[in-house]
Amino acid sequence: MKITSCLAWAAAFAGITVVFLPPPVGVEPLVMRTAGIVMLTIGLFATAVIPEFLSALIFFFLCIILAVAPPDVVFSGFFSGAVWLVIGGLIIGIGIESSGLGVRIASTLERIFGQSYFRVVTGIVLLMLVLAFLMPSAVGRVTIMLPVVLALADRLGFEAGSNGRAGLTLAVGMGTLVPPFSILPANVPNVVLSGAAEAVHGIQFSYTDWLILHFPISGVFGLFGLPIAICILFPQKVINCSKIIIDCRKPWSFNEKKLLVLLVITLSLWATDNLHGISPAWISLGAGIICALPIVGILPANQVLPKMNFGPIIFLAAVVGMGTVVTQSGLGENIAQILIAKMDLAAESGLQKFVSVIGLGWILQLVTTLPGQPAIMTAISEPIAIATGWPLSTVLMTQVSAWALLIFPYQAPPLVATRVISGLPISKFIRLMIPFALFGAFISLPLQYLWWKFLGYIPS
Repeated sequence: MKITSCLAWAAAFAGITVVFLPPPVGVEPLVMRTAGIVMLTIGLFATAVIPEFLSALIFFFLCIILAVAPPDVVFSGFFSGAVWLVIGGLIIGIGIESSGLGVRIASTLERIFGQSYFRVVTGIVLLMLVLAFLMPSAVGRVTIMLPVVLALADRLGFEAGSNGRAGLTLAVGMGTLVPPFSILPANVPNVVLSGAAEAVHGIQFSYTDWLILHFPISGVFGLFGLPIAICILFPQKVINCSKIIIDCRKPWSFNEKKLLVLLVITLSLWATDNLHGISPAWISLGAGIICALPIVGILPANQVLPKMNFGPIIFLAAVVGMGTVVTQSGLGENIAQILIAKMDLAAESGLQKFVSVIGLGWILQLVTTLPGQPAIMTAISEPIAIATGWPLSTVLMTQVSAWALLIFPYQAPPLVATRVISGLPISKFIRLMIPFALFGAFISLPLQYLWWKFLGYIPS
């Protein structure tokens, strides 16, 4: 039996056991039932021993049958903007592929980045970082860029299943997530933390302070560390097969022109959402609808459904819903309080405190996923600040350092979107994410601690 199957069976057994165990003193039965379902679900998500959509349906079914939350909470993922942003993005992606625009843009990227695999991967990570300064929606950046990068993979001769295709895909997914954690409006967890800190504690983080604290270490580490890790773990030589694909010098078709105009408008609306107030999700969905409309669109509507895979979208809704269920049930706060009670933060050294607080956030994001973790961590940050003797703002900011230590793709919607669009197996994500997280824990975190000490953000 494969190790993944063993892990899945172990998670299932542990989850079922927890559901039926009598709760410890002070713990509600609801929290125990939620914990059991979450253990089972995470085991299925992480091992992928059954199709993702089936794991998602099991989560929905158990939550309703065991009454851990009302339907509007369990199925809250379908009300999330992330799901509809991906649906719109998938339609746009089909248009990019069918019109030939993706190939045309890919050929331009090919000329810029050259024939070196390392340069291509580095260029993609850098491009995703630049887009993060312009576009606040991480899932939006994935849905727009991934079809283009997959076309680039075709031009470079990276076939399905190859290391090169996996490497370029992961450069988009991880590149849109890890370095941009250092940019305040560039990811949902950043925004949740900022909003929760102001609402709960009255603390406001400025764009500049956030950038100074995080970009010189975590941002730069992601920018340079990701390409190195990808090229080591997914080695590949460029095999140029672009001769079988149209050359970028070919005259533009009418559909390409229409789609380019639509993409420019979409990107502009995403970049200015703070001004007009329209969610990136509805901008994406609107652009997708226009793509499939008769006359004005660029692809027949009857081509959309056959090319859409709704299974991973159900998976995305379950990931978002799980975070909401964990938060609403009180499971996340219970886990946090238990861990805090077992920590002796006052007796630890400065670096030990730093690692312990980040470790707490890391454990929470395993069960709450990134959109939900900052809400819980922010709520319990005050007792942590008292125990450590650190300013509350410092404790709040440690969450950002934990986010880069992801080990499973289900933890972050942009990675789920990358999985949805590319079809890349979960095992390929984990091959990169676990070593990169370990590398970050031993290299990036100590440097981050020293940098914060230098800035006076951590008391001596």
